[in-house]
Amino acid sequence: MLSSEFVIINNPFEETDNVTGIYLLNQNLFVNTKRKLARLDMRGNFIDTKEINFVTDEWEILVMKIRNNDFYHLIFWSGSINEPRLRLSTCVASQEVAVVDFYNTLVFDAKWNVMYCCPSAENCEVVQFEYVESESGVTWQQAKSLPRYFDDEKEQLLQLKLDKEDTMLLGSTGKGFVVWDFSERLPNEAIYLALPHGVRNITTKMMTSNSFMVSATLNYAVAGVRKSLYVWCLQARQLMKVLDAHFGRIIQLESLTIGNWNSVITSSIDRSVKIWNINNIFEQVHVIDRHELPIDTISLSQTDLAVTVTRGCVGVWEIRSGRLLSKLADNHLGAIVTHAEITPDGKHIVSSETGKILVWNRVSEQVLYRDDQPGIQQIKFLDHGEKVLSISCSNINKSSDDESGLLALAQVRSLPEGVLLFSFEFSFRMIPGIPFRQAVVSSDGSYIIVVTVDKGMKDCIGIYNATTGNYLHKVTFKGCNIKEVISIIPLPHKPNQVAVISSEKGSIFDIKSKRHIRSILKWGGSCTKDGKFGLYAPPRGGLELLELRKGTTVKTYIPKVAEGVFTVICMFTEGDEYVLYYHSGKKTLRVFRTSDTQMIANYRMQAELTAIKSTTDGKGLVLGTIDGCLSVLAIADPENTEIFKYLADLPSRDEQWKKKLAKAKARIRFKATIRITRLCIRLYSKCESRLKQESNAAKKQKEAKN
Repeated sequence: MLSSEFVIINNPFEETDNVTGIYLLNQNLFVNTKRKLARLDMRGNFIDTKEINFVTDEWEILVMKIRNNDFYHLIFWSGSINEPRLRLSTCVASQEVAVVDFYNTLVFDAKWNVMYCCPSAENCEVVQFEYVESESGVTWQQAKSLPRYFDDEKEQLLQLKLDKEDTMLLGSTGKGFVVWDFSERLPNEAIYLALPHGVRNITTKMMTSNSFMVSATLNYAVAGVRKSLYVWCLQARQLMKVLDAHFGRIIQLESLTIGNWNSVITSSIDRSVKIWNINNIFEQVHVIDRHELPIDTISLSQTDLAVTVTRGCVGVWEIRSGRLLSKLADNHLGAIVTHAEITPDGKHIVSSETGKILVWNRVSEQVLYRDDQPGIQQIKFLDHGEKVLSISCSNINKSSDDESGLLALAQVRSLPEGVLLFSFEFSFRMIPGIPFRQAVVSSDGSYIIVVTVDKGMKDCIGIYNATTGNYLHKVTFKGCNIKEVISIIPLPHKPNQVAVISSEKGSIFDIKSKRHIRSILKWGGSCTKDGKFGLYAPPRGGLELLELRKGTTVKTYIPKVAEGVFTVICMFTEGDEYVLYYHSGKKTLRVFRTSDTQMIANYRMQAELTAIKSTTDGKGLVLGTIDGCLSVLAIADPENTEIFKYLADLPSRDEQWKKKLAKAKARIRFKATIRITRLCIRLYSKCESRLKQESNAAKKQKEAKN
């Protein structure tokens, strides 16, 4: 039984000798270098060492197979993975008694009395050898040659493997797999199973490649190559199905065919282990749309569309059905996407990709506008999506001692033309541990408010006209005891007021009179639409509702219970009916009713939450996770009677949803065809009238000359 106890063992060899392998017995641990063996007890105490002198200097130890201290097999190689020559040496009492030279790969049976290898350099014919002890000595005697497989002169064997009963030999080649059956259940020949064109087996180390297995009923063979599972029919020798098994490369595949089990186990570099039932492997697979990379941010429109940002692309989702409509990237090979926003009407998308700002037509998936703007830190819409504000700093990631000397460029463009309306610059500083402080727009859309610095290089806020971009003034924090600004929040009910959020409190300022109004201790920045209430959620646990005029706690959703320091996300839904609370330690998303603090949901996340948004109607939540999945949850409040109709109208509850969707798409295509036809007719009529005018003018000129 493992007890997690461990012992650190010093290198038993000289400092110049690197350890290349180990082998564990019940009583001893064997450690080897290129040409030496060391024996240790189970506590790590050194016992003795052996030096291999019966081979030339061109050979190194690759693998050890040790039965006891006096009987073992050593497999030697040249040290280069491109050199297929190998040698098996059977040793008794430190003396080499039997030698077999072979190529590429080798496998022993369970008792180490039989082995299979390729002794010829001309082809990869597999030969069976038997271990024979006689009066004349010990030797590996060739027993028989196995049937040869297709094109074995050119296609090398990368790996050989026996099943648990030693009744079937499985081989991996560069372009496929080979099966030899010794129990006469399958034809007495080499069954070759080819991989699809463009898919290859690789060898990561000598005698090791991608594994595969045969089902218990001997009707299917399953192999794991790259991220997929390949399934062949052994009778027809045809590839039947390809399954998208893992997010990362499959590194190991083992069969589980004991008793009634007919399964295969796969482990992947994505740190997951999966068990597949071969009996049900041909059932229909319903794939859930997802990204291959984590979702960084989410942007929602008023037309049930969502835009997600990953490092490699921009995803466009239909949130009612959960379908990934498209993936947008201007450069599909090397795109680095940092920001993306969708307009409220869902017609256009603005994104930043590899130092450029792009304006996309969402329907045609074409770039309408493209311009250079390196180091974009924020994209925000103005005037209900008619303009877009982009703030950038090209040298923000460069190491500099003078961090206060950073200069940000803010540009406002029209949509979708991308015409530059105005721009302005402002100084700012980066604080370690705090990301770029986002600019905000006042609730009436009149002012752009940014976090800048004063003459003393301390944080303050700068006010700019949102129509012309003219600089108006700065508001400093003198006498407010604000050390570091974390974020700024425009108050929704008062256009002239903005909240400056620090680590200890939130301070409200009047941006017209430059006056500090009041400070609210513990406030984290979330507030209701009427500006009366806010939330306090310390990292150590607890959730409270604050009254923002006096700063007192009105209601307690979660008592102050020490749960450790974790990342906490809390916010109101649209409409302020519910409060959301995410705890990264528990990976749970709790939903509370704002009015009576009643918890109505405690949702366990399947992966770490990276982005969250409330739908525009406040009835649902859109979640982005680190595994690239977008989840849409409906808030099923039993006291809200409207939610029952909302749930009934969801596509997942309607059996005729696909037919209705197909009709809607056909209707949209028909309308688009009519518009295009009308446009073509107009253009044709204009061109025809212009040609007539030109011909009439030409006739008049000729008549005038005559």
